[in-house]
Amino acid sequence: MTHSAITPAPALSRPGPLFALALALAVGFALGQVWPEPQDGISAVAPLQEDWHGNVKRSTWPD
Repeated sequence: MTHSAITPAPALSRPGPLFALALALAVGFALGQVWPEPQDGISAVAPLQEDWHGNVKRSTWPD
């Protein structure tokens, strides 16, 4: 059995790819916040009915 010198794992010495990834994530998140919803009616969702506590009503039965 031979002994070899212990070499530590290389630290992240190139922050460029991480910076590019973080920038892409930030831009994607920002675009997702301001992107308009489709107006074709297919993906239109009816607004949820809430009671005065803010709980979503799960039934359409009259109270």
